[in-house]
Amino acid sequence: MSGREALVLPLVDDPVTAPFWTGARERRVALQRCLRCAYVRWPPARVCPECLAEETRWETVQGRGTIWSFAVYVRALHPAFADDVPYTVAAVELDAGPLMIGRLDEAPSWEPAIGDRVEPAFEDVTPDVTLVRFRVIA
Repeated sequence: MSGREALVLPLVDDPVTAPFWTGARERRVALQRCLRCAYVRWPPARVCPECLAEETRWETVQGRGTIWSFAVYVRALHPAFADDVPYTVAAVELDAGPLMIGRLDEAPSWEPAIGDRVEPAFEDVTPDVTLVRFRVIA
């Protein structure tokens, strides 16, 4: 396999992460909130990293945030991304709290900056898998 077919796709039916992938397919960003200490977390986990409680609920958040850091890839580190270079991956501090890593949807001439405001964008990769990306808020 080569190109997009070679991507390693997430397991959308994993019991820990399935609600996130369902939300992405529905064009929503869903995050876990601890029912004991109210910590909002990403990535999904069986227990809260703050208080170790297992009780959680999934909440839809706006998904907006601020670029905290980013890297521009000028060399494909996997054959599936060879046609995409250059592309940018950013650590986005979500307004809801956690940092989320994702690709930026941008024109090739756009140069990201730390502090830029972003909102979620969604990429349908297969009928079952939708990835969360980010785009700059104009």
